[in-house]
Amino acid sequence: MLDFQYCSEDTKDLTKALIGVQKDLQPAVKDSLNPFCKNRYASLNSIMDACRQALIKNNVLLTQYPIPAENGHLALVSKLIHADTGQYQASICIIPLQKNDAQVLGSAFTYGRRYALSSMLGITAEEDDDGNAASGRFKGSVVQTKSVNTDSKSNQNRILLTTLMNELGLSDYIETYRDYLRLTYKCPHETLSIDSYNEQYKLLEQCKNNPINTRNFIQMLNNFRNN
Repeated sequence: MLDFQYCSEDTKDLTKALIGVQKDLQPAVKDSLNPFCKNRYASLNSIMDACRQALIKNNVLLTQYPIPAENGHLALVSKLIHADTGQYQASICIIPLQKNDAQVLGSAFTYGRRYALSSMLGITAEEDDDGNAASGRFKGSVVQTKSVNTDSKSNQNRILLTTLMNELGLSDYIETYRDYLRLTYKCPHETLSIDSYNEQYKLLEQCKNNPINTRNFIQMLNNFRNN
């Protein structure tokens, strides 16, 4: 491993700036769903949305880049640089690769960036309900959906989710989305349970109200399509 310096000799001004960053940080939203483990996590886009403005406001530059590492591993450097003084703090993350493949390398790079940045800045993640828990808006949707009889439920699932996809301009992704639902919930999209349907209905409604959610959703579908 090369001689790596984790920080500049003086970090006093950088430390003050990072205190300002942490005051301005926003929680990162768990906006993505792992189709294999079925757990939610904050994507790199969400992590960046949580800290980008705070870093800019406090004159802190973020840079993340790969460096040479032994075969079968990715070495990722993350560095926070105080723009006024040049003081810096850095970390290095060594990630084992499953195979020598460009897609695997890209996934590992994104994975490493998420965790390194979250750790260095102390970013926390929270579930995204788009204010529904406080307003009770989604609760009403659940009650209404549960009132549908069993025979018509599957038809409503198929129509409403497809309609929402069309409204989002994602008609080209409908078949990929159905494959994603089938793998995630272990059943055809027509037979989703009430809870599963409500979860997806809420996700698509959030996309309608937030372009960032839509972008993250499209990225998730692209990743699923390419796997």
